[in-house]
Amino acid sequence: MQPTGIDSLALVIAAAALFSTAEAHGQMLKPVYRPISDQYLADSGALINIGSGQLQIAPIEGLSQNKQADFPVAETFNLMNGCRGTVYEEGNTVTTLALGADFDVEWTIQAPHPGYMNLSIVKPKADSVGKITYEIYETILTIEPFAEHGGEDSATATMPTDIVGCEEAGDCALQFYWHSDIAGQTYPTCADIIVSGSGAGTATTTTTAPVAASEAGSDETVVESDEGSEETGAEASTTTAPTTATASPTATPMVNIGDSDSKCSRRRVRRD
Repeated sequence: MQPTGIDSLALVIAAAALFSTAEAHGQMLKPVYRPISDQYLADSGALINIGSGQLQIAPIEGLSQNKQADFPVAETFNLMNGCRGTVYEEGNTVTTLALGADFDVEWTIQAPHPGYMNLSIVKPKADSVGKITYEIYETILTIEPFAEHGGEDSATATMPTDIVGCEEAGDCALQFYWHSDIAGQTYPTCADIIVSGSGAGTATTTTTAPVAASEAGSDETVVESDEGSEETGAEASTTTAPTTATASPTATPMVNIGDSDSKCSRRRVRRD
C-alpha cells in the first residue's frame, strides 16, 4: 500500500518536529566518513523521508523513533549497528593508514552535549539473515569530557602496531563514537579504512550495493592515504581498493568507560 499525500505530509511534519528539539548534532569529518547511499535509503524504511544531512548527524535514539508501517525496514537493515546503519559498499572512499603511524581525526559539533568520544577499530559481523553489526576490535583513543563546546576540532591518534585483519576494504572501519549520558544521546560515525601491513581479514558474507551518486561520486572504491609520522616514514598514496564487500555476526558498539559523574570533571586523552 502506497502512503497517501496526507500520510506523507504527516510524516514530514513529525520528522521536522523530532529534529527541531534541543538535540545535539555532530559527526566525524576526517577520515572520510561513509555516505548515506541509495541502498541505505531503500532499506531504512521511514528514514528515507529524512534528509541525508540529518541522517549523518542526528542522535540515533531520535532516528530510531521514526517509523511507519507504509515504509517497512529491510530485514538486513540495522540502524543500531554501531555505524548508524551504514555498511561497507563498493564505491565508498577508503582511507589507508599505517601500523604505528599518527593520523588526524577531525569532527564538527553543531550542538554540544558533554560526554565522551571513543575512537575504535571495528569489524563487521552478520547474523543468519545478513544483518550486520560492528564489533569493537580495539579502542585507540578516548577523549573525555567531549563536546563541551560547538564547532570543529581535531585530535591526533596513533594506529596500534598489533592490528590484524584490516588489509582489504570492508575488513574494518574506524568508529567515532560520541555519547552523552546527560542528554541520553549517541552519535556514531564510521569511516572505511585499510591498515596496511595488518593482513587480510576473513569475510563471512559479501554484500554489494549501489552508492548514492550525490555523495559517493564514483562506481569505484576510492582509496586515500593519510600521511604517517616522520618516525614511521609512511608515504601517502592513492590506489584503487579491492571491490570485495564484507559483511558479517552481532555485537554491541556501546563502550562503558567509567562512572557518569566523572565525565565532565576534566578533559583527558587516552591512547590505548
